[in-house]
Amino acid sequence: MQLAKGWGQIFTPFTGVAIVAIACVVIVGLIASSIKQGYTVPQPTPPVGLNVVATPAPAVKKVAVVDKPIKAKTVKVYSPSVKKSENLPVAIQDNPALDVIASNQVPADDHSQTITTLINTETGESQTFVKRDPLPWLALDSRGEAGLYMGIKNGQPAARLEVKQGVFQVKALHFGVVGTVDQPINSAIEPDYFVGAGVWARW
Repeated sequence: MQLAKGWGQIFTPFTGVAIVAIACVVIVGLIASSIKQGYTVPQPTPPVGLNVVATPAPAVKKVAVVDKPIKAKTVKVYSPSVKKSENLPVAIQDNPALDVIASNQVPADDHSQTITTLINTETGESQTFVKRDPLPWLALDSRGEAGLYMGIKNGQPAARLEVKQGVFQVKALHFGVVGTVDQPINSAIEPDYFVGAGVWARW
């Protein structure tokens, strides 16, 4: 009991979280240093509310574009005011030669989504298709999450701090590290700690 009490004094909630953070950095560093072509590296997530130039889909990255005459005398575009309401860069808003032909909102999840816009050269109308791509067989997973929960543990009210950091994923399975600190509301009971690695599914 004295040994367990000594460990409880050493591992405070802060050191428990620090151990998780250090383990995450080490494991992510090892995975990143051994990346090969078989890995899929997710694109960086752009900041909320900021327009960035989209990355071409893999199907067209190495395909050359060709000139095709447009039979329609005009192309269907949205009013220039849409450029401002969409918060496009000022340089685009001020350029009368740039017009919006499509703008679509797509629900976000773990699947990448390919958005393809077509233009009808006879009518000048455009049409956009959205394809939900399959999950990658192997990809880095840099996402983490932390939560604070209140509940009952062993019949006693307790608070739980949980920190989880992904390292890589195989389809819907995510591999990473996790650390928890369970602090009973009754201060006479010492907190419990858990630091480990595992796998979880996200849906």
